[in-house]
Amino acid sequence: MRTQAYVTQDDNLIGTLTVRETIGYSALLRLPDKMPRDDKRALVEGTIVEMGLQDCADTVIGNWHLRGVSGGEKRRVSIALELLMRPRLLFLDEPTSGLDRYVVFSSSACVVVLLEKELN
Repeated sequence: MRTQAYVTQDDNLIGTLTVRETIGYSALLRLPDKMPRDDKRALVEGTIVEMGLQDCADTVIGNWHLRGVSGGEKRRVSIALELLMRPRLLFLDEPTSGLDRYVVFSSSACVVVLLEKELN
């Protein structure tokens, strides 16, 4: 699809949508119109699993007044949005900034590094 993608440091997500809705709407808007809906749905579900988001897939993203997913999960959603397009090269602006040590070493960073290895 695309050769490169960029994930910004700030997560710009709609807090009232669930993780699955966020990734699903992105797929509907960004993937080719000629791609069947079932293929898009399968790609969304596969990306959710790849990024380790299946436990929070039906949880709202959250915002300043609505409790939602954790900071690490938000980060992985932002990365998942770009991975939908299957870029050959993914640039991440400080993918672990703002996360505590436990989250950085146990989930977010490891998932991103492991996924990157699988794609190569």
